[in-house]
Amino acid sequence: MGRFPEALVVSCVVVLATGCHGERTPAERGRATFRKTCSGCHGPDGRGTHPPGFTTPPRNLTDSALQDRLSDAMIKETIRYGKGQMPNFGALLRDEDLDDLVRYVRTLRQPAK
Repeated sequence: MGRFPEALVVSCVVVLATGCHGERTPAERGRATFRKTCSGCHGPDGRGTHPPGFTTPPRNLTDSALQDRLSDAMIKETIRYGKGQMPNFGALLRDEDLDDLVRYVRTLRQPAK
């Protein structure tokens, strides 16, 4: 009687690790949006793939030089309004979603070589 079932203990640990209400950080929410909205072209790792129909591959979002050149506002504007072959996503995403997505894109940065 004095022992908790293992599944209950695991559930409590997960709740405590993620916050009382299962809250996610902005970058975690951005990652979920990235997977649904961006990974089809930029790839699941953000390195850019070359999907059929593209004349140039999508940007490699892990590139530190690219990340250095772009401000958060520039990334947000590109997502909202599109640029080049990239369509706009402003009508699909709330402002908060765009901010979360920018935060996640910043986590993709790889160290300069």
